[in-house]
Amino acid sequence: MTSQLKSFIRIYGKVFGLLATMALGAFFPQAHVFSILIQYLLMGMLFLSFLDIKFTPQTFQKSVLWVLLANLAVAFLSYVLLISFGSTFALTAFMTAIAPTAIAAPVIMSFIRGEIEYVIAAVLVTNLSSAIVIPVTLPFLLGAETQLQISVWEVLQPVLVVMFVPLLLGQAASYLPSATQGFLRKGKQFSFVIWLINLFLISANASNFLRKEDAGSLSTLVVIALISLMLCIVNFGLGALLGGKQNWQEASQSLGQKNLSFVIWIALTFINPLVAMGPTFYILYHHLYNSWSIYRFEKRRNG
Repeated sequence: MTSQLKSFIRIYGKVFGLLATMALGAFFPQAHVFSILIQYLLMGMLFLSFLDIKFTPQTFQKSVLWVLLANLAVAFLSYVLLISFGSTFALTAFMTAIAPTAIAAPVIMSFIRGEIEYVIAAVLVTNLSSAIVIPVTLPFLLGAETQLQISVWEVLQPVLVVMFVPLLLGQAASYLPSATQGFLRKGKQFSFVIWLINLFLISANASNFLRKEDAGSLSTLVVIALISLMLCIVNFGLGALLGGKQNWQEASQSLGQKNLSFVIWIALTFINPLVAMGPTFYILYHHLYNSWSIYRFEKRRNG
């Protein structure tokens, strides 16, 4: 009975922890005041993930390019398909889909023992692409009368800081004495706990946003939620196909898990709060998918 209980906890414990943390954050939106910690907690997790990675010429492989092209294609195609139903729905789909690979994606990949280097490559190329495409494209989508000014650096700078500082520190750690490296690697056992804290703050932040912003009519909100859900399904599914047999989960994660914070900021600053609801709902969906991915990995490993 004891071994069965331990097996149950290993398989389901992380999933229950993730779901409970998201629910807790939703019920305590007041915790959004600590959202400034999200960036630093993420940097800490990335540092732990980067301690053992090694870049090779194969890191930037062809399927990473396909992920980049798919990220752009889904965004523009969804806009074209929905523009006849209204600019709000089309812009919501575009802003949700154009979001690049999440900086946290390598952390999730480390939990399921995938190729972290592959996902890092996707983070770099998709974030660079979005930082260039969004400022150039959005004024045309919003109309000539809109005075929209978003600098590439404004979008790209936070990504570079959060990604490259841990990456450089992780690579520099390889020159430390073996005993020191071993001590640092012991910190990996706390990665999941740190992720739970981060997820709680992310959920609290999203909950606070949903409660305070003018979300329009319920029917409009439901349509936006469905658009966001369909994009999430398409992205994770299409990514798995593009990655092939060898890298299906890496490509799926690279296209499916998105860096939504800055597209929410762009929607709030330059469009309207209703458009920002698309990426806000997507936050819930991709974290639910990640919970399922971790569950599947733990079940396979302990089954």
